[in-house]
Amino acid sequence: MALVNSYDGYIFDYGGVLAHHQSDADQIRMAALAAIPPDRFFNLYWDTRLEYDKGGVTAAEYWGNIGRAAGKALSEAIIAQIIETDNRSWMQFDQTMWDWIAELRAAGKRVAMLSNMPRDLGEALASQTDRLRAFDHVTVSYDIRSAKPEPAIYQHCLAGIGTAPERTIFLDDRIANVRGAESLGIHAIEFLNRDDVLSRLRG
Repeated sequence: MALVNSYDGYIFDYGGVLAHHQSDADQIRMAALAAIPPDRFFNLYWDTRLEYDKGGVTAAEYWGNIGRAAGKALSEAIIAQIIETDNRSWMQFDQTMWDWIAELRAAGKRVAMLSNMPRDLGEALASQTDRLRAFDHVTVSYDIRSAKPEPAIYQHCLAGIGTAPERTIFLDDRIANVRGAESLGIHAIEFLNRDDVLSRLRG
């Protein structure tokens, strides 16, 4: 565990690191609820997702805008079903990673989650699961109106975890977010393969 012992703080992205990416089947289910062709739905889903993650638009506005862009008027009932499906799609946890987080905390390390996610998902995680209790600190984009790779969101997380940047490591599956962390002196790894990353960190 040579590399593990090199750091005091561990910061984890959520989607793609602690939870598996949303599947094609999940996207197809949401597209069917919205009555929008899947390819069109997928593009619209990501086009303005960052503003939803940052709390710049409400859930009703975000999903309503997707519907309008595709020529569909989505009712409140349909939007509620899409939100529930979307939340569930991001709760396919990688238990190996959560077990490792427990090991790190047992070893006296500080552990945080840093994620771009909308309020609906954050509140579902808090109310429907105990996953957020695994961390010493949680920074989510909608709480502070900043999203990776903006400096403010990393600074907020560093202040919360209470470890020096040079003694902190960050895992994220997006290279832009890795570079954002590195620009603040945080060690960062692009998380492309869980087993490779764990092997590297555990030595």
